[in-house]
Amino acid sequence: MDKIIENLLNKANEIAENTQAVVFPPLEKVNFSAIKTPIYIAKNYDKDQNLGSDYVPVPTETGQAIVRTDNNIPLGVMKKRYAIADNSELDIAVREGLEDSLPKDALQNIKLIEKTADNGSVCRWGYSFDGLGRDIRQLTGSKTQLNFRVMIINSFGGQTAIRLQAGAEDLWCTNGCTSAELMATAFGHTASFSPALVKPFIEKQVEYYELKVQTWQAWANKEINFDQAFKVLQENYPASDSEIRRAEKKGFTAGEAQSRKTAQMMEQFEKEAEQRGSTVWSLYSALTHYASHSTGAFTVKNSANRDNVETTLIQREREVNNVTASESFLELAG
Repeated sequence: MDKIIENLLNKANEIAENTQAVVFPPLEKVNFSAIKTPIYIAKNYDKDQNLGSDYVPVPTETGQAIVRTDNNIPLGVMKKRYAIADNSELDIAVREGLEDSLPKDALQNIKLIEKTADNGSVCRWGYSFDGLGRDIRQLTGSKTQLNFRVMIINSFGGQTAIRLQAGAEDLWCTNGCTSAELMATAFGHTASFSPALVKPFIEKQVEYYELKVQTWQAWANKEINFDQAFKVLQENYPASDSEIRRAEKKGFTAGEAQSRKTAQMMEQFEKEAEQRGSTVWSLYSALTHYASHSTGAFTVKNSANRDNVETTLIQREREVNNVTASESFLELAG
């Protein structure tokens, strides 16, 4: 009898574990709403005094201000047809898609990632899943864990369309590896972000993630030399005319001239190679470091005076994706 009771209790515990509620961390930085408000101009304006009077509204066809409701900070000026997509609404749709698509054991200990720029005019947030973590063995013998990651990009000033990204987060260095994006007219600021469209994308990307891990592992196994890495960077970040002229004055040929960015990337590649081995994976890690960090040589220009880091990193990420899709990189990685 005791054995039967013990088996029943074990079974009940197993069922409870399998039916454990999925808990997503609550949004913090991006948890705000926005509204449209009229823009007013002065009919009588004294430019010397920088004062106006008799303010009248600008026609909505010309533009309306998009304003945060929590602190009244303006986020942008958009025309009448622009539809606001609140972050919370997008987040609910994506959470539903994730919960329906990911295996249950992946939906525990979910990590929230939140970034903003320009006072929230640009928002990027999403989730990293320990339950979908995969190890990459590096040439040095060390390992790094990659977690499956899904990110949402939204803007309130027209900087970007709504985008859904899938990829991985390297826990060693917090580099983000984006392997796919979902961006369609249905996700623009004229329609709702539908869970029905999110789910198929996420399902496909979970399956694709396993293939990408195999690719990244192959890159970690493929040894390259510094000249090979330099060639890829040189072709994707060619020297400018002024950089070529300076190099020629020092006795180098135009083909030997390198851009400032190539030089910075090579320095980062050397650092990565020390930790990971001189591999395609190290070259890729140098690129993703550039796309994920605003430090050292890669500090975002004027970031001490402007809230522009995340906007720049989003642009860098797309730039890096173009490099890894280039013929020179694919030939080296193949």
